[in-house]
Amino acid sequence: MCDMAVRQIAPMTSVESAARINLRWIVRLRWGAVAGQVMAILIAGQLVRIPLPIAALLSVCAALALANLAVQTWLHRGGRPTDRACALNLLADVAALTALLALSGGRENPFSVLYLVHITIAAVILPARWSIALALASVIAFSTLQIIPSHEITLEAEAPLLHLRGRWIAFVVAAAFISTFSLRMSASLRRRGEELDRARSDAEAAERLAALGTLAAGTAHELNTPLATIQILAGELAAQLEGDRRSEAEEVRRQVKRCKEIISTMLAPRGGADVEEPKEFEVAPVLQAAVRRWQEGRPGPRPELAVDPAAVRARARLPVRAFEQAIANLLDNAAEATEGRAAREVRVSLQRVRDELQLTIVDNGVGVPEPLLRRIGEPFFTTKEPGRGTGLGLYLARHVVERQGGEMRIDSAEGQGTSVTLTMPEV
Repeated sequence: MCDMAVRQIAPMTSVESAARINLRWIVRLRWGAVAGQVMAILIAGQLVRIPLPIAALLSVCAALALANLAVQTWLHRGGRPTDRACALNLLADVAALTALLALSGGRENPFSVLYLVHITIAAVILPARWSIALALASVIAFSTLQIIPSHEITLEAEAPLLHLRGRWIAFVVAAAFISTFSLRMSASLRRRGEELDRARSDAEAAERLAALGTLAAGTAHELNTPLATIQILAGELAAQLEGDRRSEAEEVRRQVKRCKEIISTMLAPRGGADVEEPKEFEVAPVLQAAVRRWQEGRPGPRPELAVDPAAVRARARLPVRAFEQAIANLLDNAAEATEGRAAREVRVSLQRVRDELQLTIVDNGVGVPEPLLRRIGEPFFTTKEPGRGTGLGLYLARHVVERQGGEMRIDSAEGQGTSVTLTMPEV
């Protein structure tokens, strides 16, 4: 099992880079900015006495939209952005804002406060050198608007009131963009931090499992010789005994043979591959065979197996041997959890729910205390007594389905049993 554990470890979780998260949010905010700019241009055209260069203003918006579409397409095709790419995109936004302000009143335009949006975004997501560079670019652009001559925009009779409203709208827009970006960005980076923690935990577990697998392989080689000797002696002893004693000797021989088969499976090469390749198969027959094999030669509860008629021919794509081992591990846990119960119950069910298959194993055992429940499924964490478990069974079962887009859910209450559900995409 330990050697199989090493072979079934999933690759490290792919963690999205911070620069990619940042650029995705810049693209989203830019779409909102373009829409707002177009609306503001069309509305302002009705409020000023002299004609605005609507065509030129809309051309700037169109150029910004095309640039944003190009960046979005590049990201969708797997582009690998850097801090430099984020900074250049923000500089392009500053240039577009400057062009729009220069064409619509220059220093008199209240929307010059939007420079603060880009400065804030840069301060949040960029290294110091790029943040300072963008702040300087914004200051230079704003100062240029104060110096260069521009056509003054004359408003209608209610000029002071409209100008105040314009300032208020500009402030609200700037505040909305800054708060939205900051909140969403902090949430995205927090999720990325959690993904990094999980990836780091998986990498550490993989290293420990690799060491455990090496030890298991060496132990398996060493066990082959004494097991062969025990098998021979058990056969000779069975030939000399009669009745129940002979049956017991034959049972010892069968169990030793089974141990040797397990060791041979652990040591068998798999075409040079370290990871068993997943393949499509009908889940119900594999599940039935795995439960039947688990029952052979084992005392304890007999699992009640129920297969939903809608799931009889359902297929999934998984590594078959690992899936069978995961079922055996979950049944082992359920059987051990029910020890000491007057009526030991273990139920196995397979259901088809929309486009997914749900394999559920339920027992009426001791359950798991609430404080420990969140840790169930972590590698090398176990609630069993020392020497009775390694904490790998649930961990490996989780990885078998998660590698193929599924998930594992555990519901338990102390003294009321445990339910483990493996959800797998149907193919």
